[in-house]
Amino acid sequence: MQYRGYLCTLLALLVWLLASCSSTPPMETPADEPPLSREAIEARVKTLVDQARASQSPEREGYLLEAASLLVEQQEYNWARNLLTSIDSRQLDTRGFLLHTELLGTVALNEGSYYLAERILTNPRLEQQWQTMAPERELALRELRAHLYLRSGDVIASVNERMLMDSLLGPEEPASAENREQLWQSLMSLSLVELEQAISGESQTPLRGWLELAAISKDNQANLERQQAQVDQWQSAWPNHPASDNLPNDLQLLRRLIEQQPRQVALLLPEEGTLARAADAVRDGFLSAYYQAGHEQSRRPQIRQYNTSASDDILALYEQAMAEGADLVIGPLDKDKVRQLHEQDLLPIPVLTLNYVDSTLDEERPEAPEGLYQFGLASEDEARQVARRAYQEGHRNAMILAPNRNWSARSAQAFTREWQALGGEVSIDSQFPGSGDYSRIIQQALLIDQSQARRQALTRLLGSALEFEPRRRKDLDMIFLMADPEQGRQIRPTLAFHYAGDLPVYATSHIYTGERDTKSNRDLNGVRFNTLPWLLNGEFEEKATLAEHSREAAIYSRLHALGVDAYRLYPRLPQLEQIEDARLYGATGALRMRAGGRIERELVWAQFQGGEARPMAAATPRDNALQEELRDDLQPPGER
Repeated sequence: MQYRGYLCTLLALLVWLLASCSSTPPMETPADEPPLSREAIEARVKTLVDQARASQSPEREGYLLEAASLLVEQQEYNWARNLLTSIDSRQLDTRGFLLHTELLGTVALNEGSYYLAERILTNPRLEQQWQTMAPERELALRELRAHLYLRSGDVIASVNERMLMDSLLGPEEPASAENREQLWQSLMSLSLVELEQAISGESQTPLRGWLELAAISKDNQANLERQQAQVDQWQSAWPNHPASDNLPNDLQLLRRLIEQQPRQVALLLPEEGTLARAADAVRDGFLSAYYQAGHEQSRRPQIRQYNTSASDDILALYEQAMAEGADLVIGPLDKDKVRQLHEQDLLPIPVLTLNYVDSTLDEERPEAPEGLYQFGLASEDEARQVARRAYQEGHRNAMILAPNRNWSARSAQAFTREWQALGGEVSIDSQFPGSGDYSRIIQQALLIDQSQARRQALTRLLGSALEFEPRRRKDLDMIFLMADPEQGRQIRPTLAFHYAGDLPVYATSHIYTGERDTKSNRDLNGVRFNTLPWLLNGEFEEKATLAEHSREAAIYSRLHALGVDAYRLYPRLPQLEQIEDARLYGATGALRMRAGGRIERELVWAQFQGGEARPMAAATPRDNALQEELRDDLQPPGER
């Protein structure tokens, strides 16, 4: 579930709140009694429900609220919802109403019923209670509202809730540090442009201070020294701001990162063989970032290059680089050589590889050796992000269309695992050749051929021609497409021809090269896809250097971005490793470190409109079709 992280905090308050709720019979629980088992809790819930049936108001509602709180604690949201929606909240006293609001708000958020969550957590009666409610209750409710606003895309409203929470929490309380970290990560979900726009509308308020600090963190990602200088200036300008004496964790590390930057970096790439051109593109991107750092007077390491195609023994080359003074190694690009490093028990100097070991190897040996960091352009990351976005936007039943290739099979598997973990279903998983008869494959996948067969059978049975329009299967509500631009331009119209033009299509970055081709891309109109920031906007100064000195085709542009980010990433590896939610906002996406030193990319989103790739805002969660049908049922009697 999406909100388990804060359930413990909320539920810890319930015991205190239930005891003080005038409509709830007190519970006599010995102080040294061990926690109840799941079976005991279920038995207790059934007893409370039976007592509620035999009671009149307000005792009836008290028993139901106590039962619902136990169910929420066990994450039995469906059962809890049934109890809570049977209560007319208008008949509850203030304490009972606030408890009911918190419980039903928690259930609605966890079930993805954002419409109901908004109705419950912005109820006019609730707005009248803030000045008089207990601090513990206010904290719990504002926590729920902060999550609701963030999930709904209103980041500033979420931050305002957390600022109010900050004023209620003592600076030494553990919850205070966690709340500020959540506030900070909410701000980090905004782009630099969005932060600057928000700053322009604020006066000298604490919110403006937070916004300015977030803009500093988002800006100068490639220049640690400049970023540190701006943080120092911010602290001088905002001496009394809550963050001035206690900076966000990622900014606290800046000075140490500057002091501990590697002085010599070894770049391990092939100069001959099948990967030579790809390596050239990565190298060009890396060196363009290196030269750009020089223009900005940022501290730069000595770069020594090594040819990995000269030998299959990457360990010997690694040891040579270490003997010649390297503090850090970047590369190799070849998967087999990455695997050799992954099999080591210890790497004395850190290695930032430019590819990943196969996922099967990760499963066989999940613990990577100390000092190994894997970075690349894994399509599996993109597939998982498609699953999360499509699910967040209310879709539940997917069709996969992918080429018959190894990389797409891995991506389809990654999508399916993420989709099913979220609660979605994959009804169709169809593969197509690199080029060919897409119509036949789509027709079979959508069961159009079966519809036509039924027509033929009826015609034979009745002995006369029938007016007939074939029908596709109706259980699907989205399509996950993995295709390059040429394939996509043929597949998208074919879907429309076979009566599937109304289904939303989500794609990975492969569908867009970054080149403008308005006429051809009109056939892709409506397709939503994730992509590299490098391909979607022109704000990267390294592009000018590459345009002048590199002649690689557009297909290698994403490898340029990989090289740029490899240069930007290496000095921040300790920051990403030590701070779980820290990110580097780079050319290939927002980079964060997962378990085992694996760098994961979070891409930006765009949609083809009028043949152009247009940036999309963050996903706004909406109730899925089932939740929309049940809206009236989900609302308590007093809110219908």
